[in-house]
Amino acid sequence: MPADWAFAIVNVLVFGFAVYIGFLLGDGWGKRIVTAKAYWLCNLGMLVGAVLLVTLVAVPLIQVCAMGVLAGAIAGLKMGFGESVGPWKWLDNFMDVNRRHRKVAEKGNGEAYRRRRKTGEAGPDLISVDKKGASTRE
Repeated sequence: MPADWAFAIVNVLVFGFAVYIGFLLGDGWGKRIVTAKAYWLCNLGMLVGAVLLVTLVAVPLIQVCAMGVLAGAIAGLKMGFGESVGPWKWLDNFMDVNRRHRKVAEKGNGEAYRRRRKTGEAGPDLISVDKKGASTRE
C-alpha cells in the first residue's frame, strides 16, 4: 500500500515538471510561428506525437510525462503565438484575460507583427521623429 502512494506522488511531481518543460518548449515554438495555419498544424503535430508516445510506450511514468509536456506545450504555444485564435478566443473573452491577445485578434495585425518579429525588422514608427513640421517655439 505505501508503494501505491509513492507512485502517485512521483507521478504528480513528474506531471508538474513536464507541464513546466512543455510550456517552455511551446512558448519557444510559438514565437517562431507566423500564421494561424502553422499554429494549428503545430498543435496537431504535438497531439499526434503525444498520442503515439502514450500508446507505444507502456511505462506509466513516461506516459504521464508525455501528457504533461503536451498540456504545457499547448498553453505555451498559445502564449508565445500572442493572439487569441479558435477556442482560445472564446475562453479569453469568457475569463476576461489576455487583453493584448484579444486586441491583436480583433485588429487582425498579428501576422504582420509576428512576421516582423521573426525577421528582426523594426516595427512601424508611432510618432514622427523628423524635423519637418516641428514646433517653431523653443
